[in-house]
Amino acid sequence: MNSLLLKNRKLIAVLACFALIVGAWQYDHSAQYKRGRESMAAEISGRLKDAAIEKAKQDRETSAAYQSGKAVREEKERVRYVQVQKIVEKPVYRSVCVDSDGLSVINAAIADGD
Repeated sequence: MNSLLLKNRKLIAVLACFALIVGAWQYDHSAQYKRGRESMAAEISGRLKDAAIEKAKQDRETSAAYQSGKAVREEKERVRYVQVQKIVEKPVYRSVCVDSDGLSVINAAIADGD
């Protein structure tokens, strides 16, 4: 066995060098892959974070617009409610269901679209 190894020592040395080079090449490529994967994961995470921040900002703006619109609608409803109460307390004659004040309140509500 020793004589066989001594005869083919150049071949064994070449094969060992080849195996060492291939192993180093594979290790380098796996390290590059890991670095690339980590950098892309960090980039995607940053994009998702930025998107979440932008979405939260838009949600706050939408909520503020909704709340201000809601306040306006509630105020209009409150005014209508008071006007209707005043109109209802007036005497209504049998031949007329809604007087001119009530009709103007109804028309104003229809015109507002609320």
